[in-house]
Amino acid sequence: MREINADELKKIQLEILDAVNNFCSENNIKFWLDSGTLLGAIRHKGYIPWDDDVDIGMLREDFDRFISSFNEMGGRYRVICNELYSECVYPYAKILDTDTILYEPNEKKGVKLSVNIDLFVYDVTPGGDETERQYDRRDKYSFLNSVQYNLYPSKIWYKKVAKTALCFALQLFPRGLFANKVVRNSKQYVGEKLNYVGNFTSVSRVVCEKSVFDSMILWEFEGKKYPVPVGYDAWLTAFYGDYMKLPPEEKRVSHHAFKAYIDENA
Repeated sequence: MREINADELKKIQLEILDAVNNFCSENNIKFWLDSGTLLGAIRHKGYIPWDDDVDIGMLREDFDRFISSFNEMGGRYRVICNELYSECVYPYAKILDTDTILYEPNEKKGVKLSVNIDLFVYDVTPGGDETERQYDRRDKYSFLNSVQYNLYPSKIWYKKVAKTALCFALQLFPRGLFANKVVRNSKQYVGEKLNYVGNFTSVSRVVCEKSVFDSMILWEFEGKKYPVPVGYDAWLTAFYGDYMKLPPEEKRVSHHAFKAYIDENA
Protein backbone atom coordinates (compact mmCIF):
# COMPACT_ATOMS: atom_id res chain seq x y z
CA MET A 1 0.00 0.00 0.00
CA ARG A 2 1.08 3.58 -0.66
CA GLU A 3 -0.03 6.48 1.52
CA ILE A 4 -2.15 9.08 -0.26
CA ASN A 5 -1.01 12.69 -0.12
CA ALA A 6 -3.34 15.67 0.27
CA ASP A 7 -3.64 16.44 -3.44
CA GLU A 8 -4.35 12.80 -4.30
CA LEU A 9 -6.97 12.63 -1.57
CA LYS A 10 -8.89 15.58 -3.02
CA LYS A 11 -8.61 14.16 -6.55
CA ILE A 12 -10.16 10.87 -5.39
CA GLN A 13 -12.92 12.68 -3.48
CA LEU A 14 -13.78 14.74 -6.56
CA GLU A 15 -13.94 11.58 -8.67
CA ILE A 16 -16.44 10.13 -6.18
CA LEU A 17 -18.42 13.38 -6.33
CA ASP A 18 -18.49 13.20 -10.13
CA ALA A 19 -19.75 9.61 -10.03
CA VAL A 20 -22.55 10.64 -7.65
CA ASN A 21 -23.38 13.71 -9.75
CA ASN A 22 -23.68 11.60 -12.91
CA PHE A 23 -25.78 8.94 -11.19
CA CYS A 24 -28.16 11.47 -9.63
CA SER A 25 -28.54 13.35 -12.91
CA GLU A 26 -29.40 10.14 -14.77
CA ASN A 27 -31.89 9.03 -12.11
CA ASN A 28 -33.53 12.37 -11.27
CA ILE A 29 -32.28 12.32 -7.67
CA LYS A 30 -31.77 15.72 -6.06
CA PHE A 31 -28.62 16.39 -4.03
CA TRP A 32 -26.52 19.42 -3.16
CA LEU A 33 -23.07 20.40 -1.96
CA ASP A 34 -23.46 20.62 1.80
CA SER A 35 -21.85 21.88 5.01
CA GLY A 36 -18.21 22.92 4.59
CA THR A 37 -18.23 21.93 0.92
CA LEU A 38 -21.13 24.29 0.23
CA LEU A 39 -19.37 27.01 2.22
CA GLY A 40 -16.20 26.37 0.22
CA ALA A 41 -18.10 26.60 -3.07
CA ILE A 42 -19.77 29.92 -2.19
CA ARG A 43 -16.80 31.55 -0.46
CA HIS A 44 -13.81 30.01 -2.29
CA LYS A 45 -15.22 28.29 -5.41
CA GLY A 46 -13.59 25.12 -4.12
CA TYR A 47 -12.37 23.47 -0.94
CA ILE A 48 -12.03 25.65 2.10
CA PRO A 49 -8.22 26.02 2.07
CA TRP A 50 -7.76 24.15 5.34
CA ASP A 51 -10.46 21.52 4.69
CA ASP A 52 -9.91 17.99 3.39
CA ASP A 53 -13.29 16.35 2.83
CA VAL A 54 -16.44 16.58 0.69
CA ASP A 55 -20.00 16.72 2.06
CA ILE A 56 -23.25 16.41 0.14
CA GLY A 57 -26.88 16.47 1.31
CA MET A 58 -30.24 15.01 0.31
CA LEU A 59 -33.77 15.15 1.60
CA ARG A 60 -35.08 11.83 2.91
CA GLU A 61 -37.06 10.83 -0.19
CA ASP A 62 -34.05 11.30 -2.47
CA PHE A 63 -31.70 9.69 0.05
CA ASP A 64 -33.84 6.53 0.22
CA ARG A 65 -33.92 6.25 -3.56
CA PHE A 66 -30.17 6.80 -3.77
CA ILE A 67 -29.09 4.22 -1.20
CA SER A 68 -31.48 1.61 -2.62
CA SER A 69 -30.07 1.84 -6.15
CA PHE A 70 -26.53 3.29 -6.22
CA ASN A 71 -24.74 0.02 -5.44
CA GLU A 72 -26.54 -1.73 -8.29
CA MET A 73 -24.27 0.25 -10.61
CA GLY A 74 -21.32 -1.93 -9.56
CA GLY A 75 -17.72 -0.83 -10.00
CA ARG A 76 -15.36 0.77 -7.52
CA TYR A 77 -17.87 3.13 -5.83
CA ARG A 78 -20.21 1.94 -3.08
CA VAL A 79 -22.54 3.61 -0.57
CA ILE A 80 -22.71 2.37 3.02
CA CYS A 81 -25.07 3.47 5.78
CA ASN A 82 -26.84 2.01 8.79
CA GLU A 83 -30.06 1.60 6.82
CA LEU A 84 -28.30 -0.80 4.43
CA TYR A 85 -25.93 -2.50 6.88
CA SER A 86 -27.14 -2.76 10.46
CA GLU A 87 -23.55 -3.04 11.75
CA CYS A 88 -22.47 0.22 10.08
CA VAL A 89 -21.14 2.48 12.82
CA TYR A 90 -22.00 5.71 10.97
CA PRO A 91 -25.57 7.06 11.20
CA TYR A 92 -25.11 9.02 7.96
CA ALA A 93 -23.99 7.60 4.60
CA LYS A 94 -20.52 7.39 3.12
CA ILE A 95 -19.77 6.85 -0.55
CA LEU A 96 -16.54 4.89 -0.85
CA ASP A 97 -13.83 4.42 -3.44
CA THR A 98 -13.12 0.74 -2.79
CA ASP A 99 -9.76 0.91 -4.60
CA THR A 100 -8.46 2.76 -1.53
CA ILE A 101 -8.10 2.07 2.19
CA LEU A 102 -8.71 4.59 4.95
CA TYR A 103 -8.36 4.19 8.71
CA GLU A 104 -10.25 6.56 10.98
CA PRO A 105 -8.44 7.76 13.05
CA ASN A 106 -5.50 5.36 12.37
CA GLU A 107 -4.47 1.71 11.83
CA LYS A 108 -4.38 0.84 15.54
CA LYS A 109 -7.73 2.27 16.59
CA GLY A 110 -11.07 3.08 15.05
CA VAL A 111 -12.67 1.97 11.79
CA LYS A 112 -11.28 0.63 8.50
CA LEU A 113 -12.97 2.17 5.45
CA SER A 114 -12.03 3.61 2.06
CA VAL A 115 -11.53 7.19 0.93
CA ASN A 116 -15.05 8.57 0.90
CA ILE A 117 -17.37 11.55 0.78
CA ASP A 118 -20.10 12.08 3.38
CA LEU A 119 -23.78 12.05 2.46
CA PHE A 120 -26.09 13.66 5.03
CA VAL A 121 -29.82 13.08 5.01
CA TYR A 122 -32.19 15.84 6.12
CA ASP A 123 -35.51 14.96 7.73
CA VAL A 124 -38.60 17.01 8.47
CA THR A 125 -39.08 18.27 12.01
CA PRO A 126 -41.71 20.40 13.81
CA GLY A 127 -39.29 23.12 14.90
CA GLY A 128 -39.14 24.72 18.35
CA ASP A 129 -38.75 22.74 21.55
CA GLU A 130 -39.51 19.37 19.96
CA THR A 131 -36.70 19.81 17.48
CA GLU A 132 -34.35 20.69 20.34
CA ARG A 133 -35.38 17.48 22.13
CA GLN A 134 -34.80 15.56 18.91
CA TYR A 135 -31.28 16.98 18.77
CA ASP A 136 -30.69 16.17 22.44
CA ARG A 137 -31.56 12.51 21.77
CA ARG A 138 -29.29 12.55 18.71
CA ASP A 139 -26.39 13.90 20.74
CA LYS A 140 -26.80 11.24 23.44
CA TYR A 141 -26.84 8.34 21.00
CA SER A 142 -24.04 9.85 18.88
CA PHE A 143 -21.80 10.21 21.93
CA LEU A 144 -22.29 6.57 22.90
CA ASN A 145 -21.68 5.50 19.31
CA SER A 146 -18.47 7.50 18.99
CA VAL A 147 -17.10 6.18 22.29
CA GLN A 148 -17.98 2.56 21.44
CA TYR A 149 -15.81 2.75 18.32
CA ASN A 150 -13.26 5.34 19.48
CA LEU A 151 -14.16 7.54 16.49
CA TYR A 152 -13.04 10.78 18.12
CA PRO A 153 -10.39 9.97 20.76
CA SER A 154 -9.75 12.57 23.44
CA LYS A 155 -6.30 14.12 23.88
CA ILE A 156 -6.91 15.17 27.50
CA TRP A 157 -5.65 12.38 29.80
CA TYR A 158 -8.54 12.21 32.27
CA LYS A 159 -11.13 12.31 29.49
CA LYS A 160 -9.13 9.64 27.68
CA VAL A 161 -9.22 7.39 30.76
CA ALA A 162 -12.96 7.89 31.25
CA LYS A 163 -13.71 7.25 27.56
CA THR A 164 -11.55 4.11 27.58
CA ALA A 165 -13.47 2.69 30.54
CA LEU A 166 -16.82 3.50 28.93
CA CYS A 167 -15.61 2.05 25.64
CA PHE A 168 -14.95 -1.32 27.28
CA ALA A 169 -18.44 -1.33 28.81
CA LEU A 170 -20.06 -0.45 25.49
CA GLN A 171 -18.48 -3.46 23.79
CA LEU A 172 -21.31 -5.47 25.39
CA PHE A 173 -23.77 -3.75 23.02
CA PRO A 174 -24.28 -4.88 19.40
CA ARG A 175 -22.25 -3.20 16.67
CA GLY A 176 -24.21 -0.39 15.03
CA LEU A 177 -26.87 -0.24 17.77
CA PHE A 178 -26.40 3.43 18.68
CA ALA A 179 -26.02 4.49 15.05
CA ASN A 180 -29.37 2.82 14.42
CA LYS A 181 -30.90 4.75 17.30
CA VAL A 182 -29.63 8.00 15.74
CA VAL A 183 -31.24 7.03 12.43
CA ARG A 184 -34.57 6.10 14.05
CA ASN A 185 -34.63 9.41 15.92
CA SER A 186 -33.93 11.29 12.67
CA LYS A 187 -36.83 9.53 10.92
CA GLN A 188 -39.32 10.26 13.72
CA TYR A 189 -41.49 12.56 11.57
CA VAL A 190 -40.98 10.98 8.14
CA GLY A 191 -44.17 11.22 6.07
CA GLU A 192 -45.59 14.17 8.00
CA LYS A 193 -46.20 17.49 6.24
CA LEU A 194 -43.88 19.75 8.19
CA ASN A 195 -42.15 22.95 7.10
CA TYR A 196 -38.71 22.51 8.68
CA VAL A 197 -35.78 20.14 8.17
CA GLY A 198 -32.90 19.27 10.47
CA ASN A 199 -29.54 17.53 10.40
CA PHE A 200 -30.20 14.69 12.86
CA THR A 201 -27.48 12.23 11.83
CA SER A 202 -24.43 14.50 12.04
CA VAL A 203 -23.20 17.00 14.63
CA SER A 204 -24.73 20.37 13.74
CA ARG A 205 -28.06 21.52 15.18
CA VAL A 206 -29.12 23.36 12.05
CA VAL A 207 -32.84 23.97 11.41
CA CYS A 208 -34.18 25.64 8.29
CA GLU A 209 -37.33 25.89 6.21
CA LYS A 210 -37.73 23.00 3.77
CA SER A 211 -38.45 25.49 0.98
CA VAL A 212 -34.69 26.22 0.89
CA PHE A 213 -34.41 23.03 -1.18
CA ASP A 214 -37.31 23.62 -3.57
CA SER A 215 -34.87 23.83 -6.46
CA MET A 216 -31.15 23.71 -7.19
CA ILE A 217 -28.78 25.98 -9.08
CA LEU A 218 -25.31 25.11 -10.38
CA TRP A 219 -22.25 26.58 -8.67
CA GLU A 220 -18.53 26.27 -9.29
CA PHE A 221 -16.50 23.96 -7.11
CA GLU A 222 -12.90 23.12 -8.06
CA GLY A 223 -13.42 24.04 -11.70
CA LYS A 224 -16.69 22.15 -12.24
CA LYS A 225 -20.31 22.97 -11.46
CA TYR A 226 -22.49 21.09 -8.98
CA PRO A 227 -25.96 21.63 -7.47
CA VAL A 228 -26.44 23.97 -4.53
CA PRO A 229 -29.79 24.90 -2.92
CA VAL A 230 -31.55 27.92 -4.37
CA GLY A 231 -31.80 29.07 -0.73
CA TYR A 232 -28.10 28.55 -0.02
CA ASP A 233 -27.83 31.88 1.80
CA ALA A 234 -30.46 30.89 4.38
CA TRP A 235 -28.93 27.41 4.67
CA LEU A 236 -25.38 28.63 5.23
CA THR A 237 -26.61 31.29 7.65
CA ALA A 238 -28.37 28.57 9.66
CA PHE A 239 -25.12 26.60 9.72
CA TYR A 240 -22.50 29.29 10.26
CA GLY A 241 -24.08 32.67 10.88
CA ASP A 242 -21.94 35.26 9.04
CA TYR A 243 -20.50 32.60 6.73
CA MET A 244 -18.49 34.95 4.50
CA LYS A 245 -16.35 36.03 7.46
CA LEU A 246 -13.14 33.99 7.79
CA PRO A 247 -12.47 32.37 11.19
CA PRO A 248 -9.42 33.37 13.25
CA GLU A 249 -6.17 31.92 11.91
CA GLU A 250 -5.78 29.52 14.83
CA LYS A 251 -9.08 27.87 13.85
CA ARG A 252 -8.12 27.38 10.20
CA VAL A 253 -7.20 23.73 10.67
CA SER A 254 -8.71 20.40 9.68
CA HIS A 255 -10.75 18.62 12.36
CA HIS A 256 -10.49 15.21 10.70
CA ALA A 257 -8.13 12.40 11.70
CA PHE A 258 -7.41 9.54 9.31
CA LYS A 259 -4.75 7.69 7.32
CA ALA A 260 -5.46 6.90 3.66
CA TYR A 261 -3.74 4.56 1.22
CA ILE A 262 -3.96 3.38 -2.37
CA ASP A 263 -4.78 -0.32 -2.47
CA GLU A 264 -2.34 -1.34 -5.18
CA ASN A 265 -3.77 -4.87 -5.19
CA ALA A 266 -7.31 -3.68 -6.07
